[in-house]
Amino acid sequence: MNEEDLQEKEINVQIVDYDDVPAHSFPFFTSYRMFFDEQIKCYGFMMEEEIVAVTAVIPDEPDYEGGFMSVGCPIIYVFEVREDLRKKGIGQRCAQILTQRVIEEDTIQLCCSPFVTPFWQKVGFNIQFLDQSLYMHKMVLKKEGEKMDVEEIQEDSRFLRF
Repeated sequence: MNEEDLQEKEINVQIVDYDDVPAHSFPFFTSYRMFFDEQIKCYGFMMEEEIVAVTAVIPDEPDYEGGFMSVGCPIIYVFEVREDLRKKGIGQRCAQILTQRVIEEDTIQLCCSPFVTPFWQKVGFNIQFLDQSLYMHKMVLKKEGEKMDVEEIQEDSRFLRF
């Protein structure tokens, strides 16, 4: 299927059980699911009944007991596009659907590696903060047009280094 055909196909998002995500298509997602608990919401991006991308999101639920501690904004814990569909615009479309239909907040925290910065900028985010700690990289994203200065981010308890 060529890139033009892919762009014309509709992508829908739905909550999925992380155990139903095929490991051979999403190895990165699958490798992290041992850390998932009932607080994490997993979404599958569907194109003609096939999962083309998956994500795991920790919603901002400050009253949740157990599991992950709220940081005051949603955390995209994992976001993965099927390998055979990368570099074809599918990931960008799925990320836009995620940030427009699923996550409504303007500020999002992303657990990632720094090489994904250009991708999230294409989706419409400004990278406000990048923490390259030993165990996990953390980025704070702000929808374009929204600005926070670095001191404000560093003082905000939601973005404390760990």
